Amino acid sequence: MARQFGRRALPGVCAALVILLAAVAIVQYRWSARVAAADAQREREHLESAASLFASRFNDSIWQATEFLQNEAWKALRSGEPLASVPKLISDLYFIERPSSGALLAKRMGADGLFAPAALPQWIDFPHCATLVLERPLALVTPVMELFTLEVRRPNGISLVRTTSRPPERCFVAQIDLAYLRGAIFPQFIRESFGGTALNDYDFAIIPKGRPHEPLYGVAGRADLRKPLLSLAPKPLPFTKPLPDGGPGEGRRSVLFRMESKMLVYSGAAATADLFGAGVWELRVAHKGVPLEAAFERARRRDLLASLAVEALLAAAIVFLVSGVRRMQQAADQKMRFVAGVSHELRTPVSAIAMLARNQADGLVAGADRVRQYGELIHQQTRRLSEMVEQTLEYAGVHSGLRRPAANPVDIRALIEEAAAARRDELTRAGFEIEIAVSENIPLVSGDPKLLRTAIDNLLSNAQKHAPGGRWMRVSATYSARDKEVQISVEDRGAGIDPAEQAEIFEPFCRGRAAIEAQIPGSGLGLSLVRSAAEAHRGAVTLASEPGRGSTFTLHLPV
Repeated sequence: MARQFGRRALPGVCAALVILLAAVAIVQYRWSARVAAADAQREREHLESAASLFASRFNDSIWQATEFLQNEAWKALRSGEPLASVPKLISDLYFIERPSSGALLAKRMGADGLFAPAALPQWIDFPHCATLVLERPLALVTPVMELFTLEVRRPNGISLVRTTSRPPERCFVAQIDLAYLRGAIFPQFIRESFGGTALNDYDFAIIPKGRPHEPLYGVAGRADLRKPLLSLAPKPLPFTKPLPDGGPGEGRRSVLFRMESKMLVYSGAAATADLFGAGVWELRVAHKGVPLEAAFERARRRDLLASLAVEALLAAAIVFLVSGVRRMQQAADQKMRFVAGVSHELRTPVSAIAMLARNQADGLVAGADRVRQYGELIHQQTRRLSEMVEQTLEYAGVHSGLRRPAANPVDIRALIEEAAAARRDELTRAGFEIEIAVSENIPLVSGDPKLLRTAIDNLLSNAQKHAPGGRWMRVSATYSARDKEVQISVEDRGAGIDPAEQAEIFEPFCRGRAAIEAQIPGSGLGLSLVRSAAEAHRGAVTLASEPGRGSTFTLHLPV
């Protein structure tokens, strides 16, 4: 009862596991979509934050260059002292002054850090000093504006503040070193803002808005993220310079240098963009290969396929488990039937031999004919017992894996004649007619003679047991040049085999329903040994049978 319950419970448990795996797969599919969307959003926010940091750092570097021009450079120019250090961002530096009358004056900073009169380059053609960005070549124009704050204290304690300024007709023109930008500034800021491995995952480009097909850095193309660059906010510069007190009644005066409220991009003859607006340049970030969302979707599908593959393997493992358990149960049932059948088959000849020997020992057998008859019966039962023992030992040897078939040249004709001769007397006494037809062109087969002889003996024994009504069998051997194999066939005119049982007839311990009902002796190992012998020679065994018209077993041995 417990065994039947276990058989019914195992498929139910396995079905529940399969349903659970399917539910897990559905939940995982939905969950992976949400996770991928969240990861993509988080990555986009990270890129946005990193791009803002990149823009802030680059804009700060431009502001530092501007402060340097309005402070250190202007101070050095006025005092006549050399500039101690110049930002690496600046490759060349000019000072331009537009007097109220007369020609334009220009000075250039030399290698010694001192400014000396120089000819004005042709690319410096802007109409007046203003905060500008020149595009060709890339240069930064910074005007010098002096703002005077005069505080006057009166005897009555009231202070009067007056502010005056000079027009910005003096400016510095700093040519930007593009090679330094591309080789040092941009890669450094990318690593610091986006991370050390960002260049492995993303493509970066710096694009001038007026010239989108002439990138300053990287390659222009699609973009997952765009960020304005070189977009400065107006702010006063922190430089202040105290001046000595003036005459009586005057307080302290100070000079403050600061930026204009507008910074324009000058190209040719007109200003093209507001530097304090949407920015002069644009930072573009693009995921390598595919867009950002597509990359996360691809990763999601890859992870989902991997998880589904694992779940499929688990489902296959469950199926194999059920199949293996059922095969084990079937093997256990077959072994139980084999034990029962062998016990019965062994008991029959042993009982017969014991009875015949007892009769002879008690003197109940008199006369030469009776003694000969008893001797023949004892011989038959002994041979039957010996065949059963040999089959059992042969089956154990084949399926133990310890015995390997030999590879010797085998003469099929001689093997068939030897097997038929060994059974001829027994078949003749049983009233069987046996025919042998072996083709002349049968080649030698490389194999184990003993194993092949066992297979032929079992086919002959099977035909003798299951075809008593026909009393005829035929053993033939032919060579198929097309298939390059020798075909050994044993044909009988017995009752045939039910088509429903033909698929399992070669399984160990399997016996047909008709053989069991007819109480035909046997252990169910003969045809299994035939199949094992064929497979050991890289061959096969086939069956052609119709109920009421006999059966034909064919052993296929490759040459």
